[in-house]
Amino acid sequence: MEEARGAQVYHQKCAKCHYPTTTKGLKGPGLQALTKLKGMPSGAPPTDERLTNLILRGRLMMPGTQLTDEELSDLLAYLHTL
Repeated sequence: MEEARGAQVYHQKCAKCHYPTTTKGLKGPGLQALTKLKGMPSGAPPTDERLTNLILRGRLMMPGTQLTDEELSDLLAYLHTL
């Protein structure tokens, strides 16, 4: 199931800086309900395209993260469950 694989990717690549079950910040913002927000901290809507760009390229203090297409797809599926 892609959400379960996405949770593994999240815990390996994202959890050290982002909480999944709160909007409280760690090093980066908490990601609870991220895909349901009207706007991310940048103000832009959290579309899969924007999230992909942010994850792969990074922004401000967030470094880009190298993921395979499958890992990225699984991670996006997981983010939609938060």
